[in-house]
Amino acid sequence: MITINEAFRTFLSEQETCLKPDAFMDCEDVILLFEEFLELSAEDYLSEEDLALCTAQPELENKNYFDVFGLEYLSLAGIKDFLDDYVVEVGGGKKFIGTAAKVLHSFFEWARKQGYIEENVFEANSEVLAKYRKRY
Repeated sequence: MITINEAFRTFLSEQETCLKPDAFMDCEDVILLFEEFLELSAEDYLSEEDLALCTAQPELENKNYFDVFGLEYLSLAGIKDFLDDYVVEVGGGKKFIGTAAKVLHSFFEWARKQGYIEENVFEANSEVLAKYRKRY
């Protein structure tokens, strides 16, 4: 299993080599903002069991949500909340929502190609993200 953090780092590393500097900065900004959102809202999307897992194991002490869990923990509800609320409030407004949706779509497409997520998960995420990309 690859953690969310490992996937994000690998994705960003690959994007840095193929994107222009401005496009890469946008990509990096979205991923960092999404990590911040995940950390702040982990309690909203994790079960009590998963939260207990984070606190009960000493080797997980001082680890973030995205350092412990895999991509299967990136829920559609979390993605929607990130784009609907967090990006607007913290990320710079509605204009940035389209950019964030494009970056997340690229990330999930990359994750599917790497075999980190299933095709059906990719399709569900793509469907949701397409609505944001068209709207903004």
